[in-house]
Amino acid sequence: MFFRFLIGICAIALLLLPGSRLALAAGYRAGSHEINLIGDGEAQGSSKLFVGADEALVKKYLPDGAYPTAIQYYVVRSADKKVALVDTGFGRNLASGLRALGLQPENVDAVLLTHMHGDHIGGMLKEGQPAFPRATVYVAGRERAYWTDPAMMEKAEKKDGFVNAQKVLAAYGERVRTFEPGELEARGVEILPGIRAVAAFGHTPGHTMYLVGDESGQMLIWGDLTHAMAMQMPAPRTAMVYDVDPEEAIATRLKVLRYVSEHKIPVAGMHIPATGMGMVARDGDGYAFTPADLAGALGHREKAPPEAPPKGSNAQSGRK
Repeated sequence: MFFRFLIGICAIALLLLPGSRLALAAGYRAGSHEINLIGDGEAQGSSKLFVGADEALVKKYLPDGAYPTAIQYYVVRSADKKVALVDTGFGRNLASGLRALGLQPENVDAVLLTHMHGDHIGGMLKEGQPAFPRATVYVAGRERAYWTDPAMMEKAEKKDGFVNAQKVLAAYGERVRTFEPGELEARGVEILPGIRAVAAFGHTPGHTMYLVGDESGQMLIWGDLTHAMAMQMPAPRTAMVYDVDPEEAIATRLKVLRYVSEHKIPVAGMHIPATGMGMVARDGDGYAFTPADLAGALGHREKAPPEAPPKGSNAQSGRK
């Protein structure tokens, strides 16, 4: 069962909305785990960000050339009260979202990074120091290797995404643990009890999804598998300028959409607007997304005042 919530979100590589509206959290039960969403903001993206898109399909699904997008991240709590964050957005509403759940940064035991673009690691540091003093940071080994590779940084037109990723890794030091994510068909590789890392390469070299729960209930947090749901669900072969390897990103998306639709696995994404969670079903040559049922939230519904973006965050760098 899904749960109702309304969130405020901030834009990525788009105009950051001033004073994003709300920082609310709502939950979903996946086995013995509870998953809560925190949102930074939402905005409209442009079809100009697509790579290799069929213009006829763009006109069909986005007649005004715009699509809704969002920045989301997730709190995962286990039955034994362990707390994990999956990404941190820009960190705009991170503190208020945690407070809404009765948590403080000191309560976070682990941060699971889907990848290291700026809109996913923007809440990792506070005034240059770790924002989560007790947390172990988990990131795919090949993702870490990419962002610390001098040759890759040299090739990059903009360097600040690499600089920011390296600052995060340096700040957490020995508390950073790397892993090799497993295949989706094998349900990934368990990195924490009830949380399995699943390979979803293409958007970045080490882009990782997290399968949370057990046989009694599960959810796949798929990171940046999609950015433009209004286009990439009915036309999943649409890539984005943010994809490091567009062809691999498309192949990964097709594989995951097929798998979750066939196995009826609920999903959550970092750029799925509004609810952030939902179900995927086959629909003609593409797929359809049904947002989470918006009734009966597990999570708290308190409003919290919007917070300023972290110092040094830049919506134009290290994005997606």
